[in-house]
This record gives sequence, C-alpha cells and structure tokens, in this order.
Amino acid sequence: MGRTIQSATQTWVEEDQALRRFVRALRKSDQVLIDELIALSHSHVAEASYASNLYPMDIYLVSMLLELYKKVKQLELKLEQNGVLPVTEINPSRGLVSLLELVNQEEDDPADEVQASASLDEDEDAPAEYVDLQEGA
Repeated sequence: MGRTIQSATQTWVEEDQALRRFVRALRKSDQVLIDELIALSHSHVAEASYASNLYPMDIYLVSMLLELYKKVKQLELKLEQNGVLPVTEINPSRGLVSLLELVNQEEDDPADEVQASASLDEDEDAPAEYVDLQEGA
C-alpha cells in the first residue's frame, strides 16, 4: 500500500516549484531576496509535518515570517547593546495582564457599580424604541 498524503518535504518542493514562475517574473534584485526567504522557510520543514494543515502555503509563509522576525529581534538586541535603541522590557503576556488589571479596577469601585445599576433601572422604565433599518434603502 502506498501513502495517501504527501510528506512535508514533498509539499514544500511543490510549493517551491509553484513559486518559481512568480520568482522568474521578478526583477533580479527581488529574485535574490525571495530566494533568501525561501531558504529561510526550509529550516521549518520538520515542524510543518506536525501541522497537517490543508494549506501548506500558510505554513510556508509563516516559516518565512518567523525567520524574519527572529532576524529583526536580533538586530533590535544589537542596537540596544550599542546604545542606539533604549532598552525595553519584554513582557509577552502584558496584553492579558493589562486587560485583567482593567477588569479588577472596575470591580474595586463599588460607587461606580451603584451608579451603573441605577442608570440601568432608569433605562428599564423607558419605553422601547423601534427603528426601521430599511428606511434609507
């Protein structure tokens, strides 16, 4: 019995061949750059086999982005070490923490809760207002 799905390497080769027509249409300087991007993506072929994605081009592109982002981070680190950029504290979970802090601040203000519930009670007594959505159509 043969295999029913292609390996990640075979899929990568097919995507590479599909891109070649596009690469040939580019200027020579752009061809060199895209060849570098393609080479960067090849470092993640093994990881792509775990994704079992229906769209291998997505993984192909994300691999390129990952490698480029690593290079950007390395450059930022070098600039910080040379004193060109200010040193920034890296906190990857800051977005979630700040959201939780906002929620906790709202819970800590009981006066605000009383005002909010009073305004809700006033809204309940007001009659419902219907709007014709097709008025301007």
